[in-house]
Amino acid sequence: MSEAVVELDSLAPGGDAAGRQRGGEAGSDSDGRVVFVPLGAPGERVRVQLVREKERVAWGELVAIERPGPDRVEPPCQLFGRCGGCQWQQVNLQAQRRAKATIVQRALGLDALDPVVGAGPALGYRDRVKLAVGEGTVPRPVGFRARRSHQIVDVPSCPLVSTALDAVWPAVRALAAQLPAGVEIDLQAGAEGVHVNLGQLDGAGAALARREADRLAAAGVAGLTIGGKLIAGLAEVDVAERGGEPLPVPAGGFAQVGRAGNRALVDCVLQAVGPAPGVVLELYAGSGNFTRELTAVASRVVASEGDPAAVARGRRAAPRAEWSGRLPDMAADVVVLDPPREGADAAHLAAAIRARRRVVYVSCDPQTLARDARRIAASGLGLTRALAIDLMPQTFHVEVVATFDRS
Repeated sequence: MSEAVVELDSLAPGGDAAGRQRGGEAGSDSDGRVVFVPLGAPGERVRVQLVREKERVAWGELVAIERPGPDRVEPPCQLFGRCGGCQWQQVNLQAQRRAKATIVQRALGLDALDPVVGAGPALGYRDRVKLAVGEGTVPRPVGFRARRSHQIVDVPSCPLVSTALDAVWPAVRALAAQLPAGVEIDLQAGAEGVHVNLGQLDGAGAALARREADRLAAAGVAGLTIGGKLIAGLAEVDVAERGGEPLPVPAGGFAQVGRAGNRALVDCVLQAVGPAPGVVLELYAGSGNFTRELTAVASRVVASEGDPAAVARGRRAAPRAEWSGRLPDMAADVVVLDPPREGADAAHLAAAIRARRRVVYVSCDPQTLARDARRIAASGLGLTRALAIDLMPQTFHVEVVATFDRS
């Protein structure tokens, strides 16, 4: 492996900084080659150890910063760089949002983009996390996966978690450290406290969890499940934002990372849908996060979701909607879809482009959104607006609400 000098100029999708290699022979492939460098910052000259090379692109590990960039700050977490949960703690929030705007703009081929929507604080915003138990002797490490590794970094505290999660953190970690390596622990904060779901356990592990239920409850755990099966307390907690319609979700069920961020996201979706959308078809409706608010503005809402448990929760959260576990055969005035990271599948995309007037696409990955946007555009629905929302500061993740209108 060789070292190289790189002039960094941007933050890239995936979390690395990116720039051009300098110092090669004039006209050589390495002189001016794009290099991706984790933990770097725009405007920096850095020395990196190249770990993977191709003719026109390479990947390296940061060795030294020869010239710091103007956006570099001291990371708020001492584990930053080892823990893989965050990628951008080394740059300020303004630089993070500029990068997210650029990523969305380039993915969608836009000349301009509205300012990125801030959605809550830069730290302490996470109401939902997944921990894992690592290899080793008891007490085992409990935390998140290391950067570019499957190993578990022990995380005694995390500056991104909310006060509710922080309060139960020590008690949950103390239990998890006694469990077998590989067990995953979902935590979800809600109005009643924190719901905890332990991965599949049997024998001594399950017996230990049952014995610890009272101690967890005293620490603020409102409900405990093992593999989704209720052991103690509540089966779910209300993750609705303050003043919002109730939204019951168990740990491990899908909810946005934080309630403040979710409020911003819901507001952006309602803005895109408009005040009088007519008949709305909602695809990938989940537990009713958008549905419960769409029913207040639409003349009719049909909500489609493939997970039966989510449908059952959705019927409670948004009883005025028509819920279906199948993909409805209908054309609506407006279609709202919020697919997983890999984007919409062919059947859901075909249903969406039957919209008579508008498609509102909620995406957590600008690259898969860009792919699906081309298919939507081919059906005669043009992209008229895209809003980028910073739901997860200190990471490269960005949410996008894209509006497509029929000519």
